[in-house]
Amino acid sequence: MIADCLPDRRLDLMTLLAPAPVDEEWEADKAGWRAFVMGNLTSGYRSGSRLQAAWQRGYEAASRSSDPVGLML
Repeated sequence: MIADCLPDRRLDLMTLLAPAPVDEEWEADKAGWRAFVMGNLTSGYRSGSRLQAAWQRGYEAASRSSDPVGLML
């Protein structure tokens, strides 16, 4: 078995299963997609910010999608 070949190596499952850091831009992109699906036209992010740009990308991607509800994350 693999464990026999590497007796001193251990896999720390708590490290692997720990929550990942939050990616704010990804969350803003998803929020833009959801806003399109729900019919919301405005973002809560500051105009000109990177999060506003990410929100707008998500919104525009959903508007181009053939099935925005089915593909919503």
